[in-house]
Amino acid sequence: MEPRRVLFIFEYLGTRYAGWQRQTNALAIQQVIEEALEKITQAPATLIASGRTDAGVHALALPAHADLATRIADSELVRALNALLPEDIVAREARTVSNNFHARYSALEKTYRYLILNRAIPSAFDHGRVWHFRSPLDVEAMRAAAQRLPGERDFSSFRSAGCASKQPVRDLSRLTVERQGDFIVITFTGSGFLKQMARNITGTLVDVGRGALNPDDMTRILAAKDRSAAGPCAPAEGLTLVEVTYPQPTS
Repeated sequence: MEPRRVLFIFEYLGTRYAGWQRQTNALAIQQVIEEALEKITQAPATLIASGRTDAGVHALALPAHADLATRIADSELVRALNALLPEDIVAREARTVSNNFHARYSALEKTYRYLILNRAIPSAFDHGRVWHFRSPLDVEAMRAAAQRLPGERDFSSFRSAGCASKQPVRDLSRLTVERQGDFIVITFTGSGFLKQMARNITGTLVDVGRGALNPDDMTRILAAKDRSAAGPCAPAEGLTLVEVTYPQPTS
């Protein structure tokens, strides 16, 4: 039987996992899903994702494809996967696509959201899904700083050590900062992101919000092309991959 390419959309809480990509010494989300797929299809399965999420980072809709030699219908693959997967990983969708489709290389843009709970009291309900920051933050200053970053730029100052990318230029098309009650919502949209880029930008924006930096410093930090010029890396638990967009249709 000739394999067919199936595109899956996964939702997960990354708290218990060492990120998306398989690890030799820790449990990763990719491993959990591939092992479930192999039980269903009785054959090896390799998932190619739109990108990697780091340890502790969440996803609302992470696309990944696999070439599967099976007659099991797409809807049945979803049902069977969710019967085997743990409660913090869910297959939301599966659909057969063209063999020319690639979950990573066909992607146009990715959107991430970072949530900060900005109040003195923590939240039991949102524990593990937000960065609880007790001190007041100046959202207007953070928004002014964020406006310095969109565009096609060298983001070396926000690139963590160990980043495997061959070049640091990325096109950040949108970066917004909004207060929604006790929450500060930072939304990033771009064609691609360097390792921990969104978290490093968030940590620097928080330094602006607490008064350690001013908005004009963001231009200087960007121009420095030096990670030590920027602020700290924000905790992983506040970051969620929200959406990956593709040319239409994907089939």
